[in-house]
Amino acid sequence: MATPQNPTHPSDVVRSLMTELGKGAFWAVLIRGILAVLFGILLFSAPAAMAVALGIWVGAWLVVDGFLEITHALHARRQNLSWGWELAAGIAYIIGGIVIMIVPLWFAVVGGTVILLMMASGMLIRGILSVASKSFKGWSKALGVLDIIFAVIMFIVVLSNPGAALLALVWIIAIYTIIFGIFLVIMAFVGRSQTKKAVGN
Repeated sequence: MATPQNPTHPSDVVRSLMTELGKGAFWAVLIRGILAVLFGILLFSAPAAMAVALGIWVGAWLVVDGFLEITHALHARRQNLSWGWELAAGIAYIIGGIVIMIVPLWFAVVGGTVILLMMASGMLIRGILSVASKSFKGWSKALGVLDIIFAVIMFIVVLSNPGAALLALVWIIAIYTIIFGIFLVIMAFVGRSQTKKAVGN
């Protein structure tokens, strides 16, 4: 039986696949980490501009979704199906989207305030349930008391100075994003190093 001129050993195929996979994973994770760090830096340097950009994006999405909703409603009307509420929803989406794009910073402030109030409400409810529950004792009840205290502080800060509370929230998100991005960059290089060792063995 003739021997192939260029035999391919199974281990060579495995090594090739590992190399290509390592390269792809490395660049994907590295770019993701760099983008996360850049986004965190942008949040730190220009939080108002980022809030405006977010508001404009949400407004544009609502406008597009509103037009699609109206198109669907008109299509349903031609087929003698229920269409009134869909048409009203589409018009409302478009109006809401235009308003948000006109005053995106106001939308960001209101939206952020609602999120913070929901967080404070969740902490308060959890704290009250922890303190009132008979199954929680010792440190669990102490943590419940801390939840209540921090929830009350959050309510006071948000209601008295929502701008400062939102700025603090943006900084927390920025710090988390930067740390997360740095971790991804480190993980990319560690992963590539391990892949090279595995291929070399």
